Amino acid sequence: MGRIGLDRAKPCLPVGNRPLLHHHLDLFAQMQLETAVIVVGFRAEAVVAVANAHPAVRSGSIQLRFVEQEHRGGIAHALRLTREVVHEHLVVVLGDTYLVPGDLRAPLELLTGQGGPPFAAVLSVRREEDPEAIRRECSVRFDGAGRLLEIREKPERPFNDLKPCGLYFFDRRIFAAIDRTVPSPLRGEVEITDAIQELVSMGELVGQASAVAWDVNLNTPADLLLANLAELRRRGEERLLGHDAQVHEDAVLERVVIGDRARVLAPARLIDCLVLDDAVLAEPVRLQNCILVGDQVVRP
Repeated sequence: MGRIGLDRAKPCLPVGNRPLLHHHLDLFAQMQLETAVIVVGFRAEAVVAVANAHPAVRSGSIQLRFVEQEHRGGIAHALRLTREVVHEHLVVVLGDTYLVPGDLRAPLELLTGQGGPPFAAVLSVRREEDPEAIRRECSVRFDGAGRLLEIREKPERPFNDLKPCGLYFFDRRIFAAIDRTVPSPLRGEVEITDAIQELVSMGELVGQASAVAWDVNLNTPADLLLANLAELRRRGEERLLGHDAQVHEDAVLERVVIGDRARVLAPARLIDCLVLDDAVLAEPVRLQNCILVGDQVVRP
């Protein structure tokens, strides 16, 4: 994330002037989940503070539990650390993924066995036109009944145009699969994709659902900008102004998110831009597809 990530953990990055983690807790509140277990590591204190500030947490409708991952061992390794504090079913969201939810009922019905045998896991998948987006993450192959046959991390050639998203639904059988999963040669980490493939090898049912309409993994400033523009579209807004933000009366804002205490002091024109908290723009410039950090412009 470059300079943007120097003092921010990814779950604390702003999307629509709210921390990314708050969007995840919104999702849990929408599903009426009572407990959120958050695995923390890098900048744990900031993540804890942000989580505790969410309205559903402050009201008591969501209880928080925190588990520390002392070293980076992969997503499945992080999930295994929650074994003693989770119940029968798990909804897992990756802490660096912004997503627009789709149909959240279907995966829960598959997981709990409504209409058939309960699935051990349900993957959120969506159609993706860009094969490169799939190659950066993973590819999946299902049979005609929608049951997973194969999942492959960072494939050279995707199986199809289905892209898994950072939202998973598991029951406790995932822990047995993780125990049988060895660290990958790719990164030396226990990968969630390998653990899911292990579920398939164990003969367990792994299904799919359109639980995510759109998603992006926040790896670069360009991803952060994409997430903020998507949040603008989701809200049906042309611009968002943060608390105590100042904008020159002759400034033109087209699809722009302005953070808290940020100041646009000149008659600038901003198009498809993100202005982070406390940033200052004092020149009458035209900027497009940019992020303002402090008094600097980042061009993703």
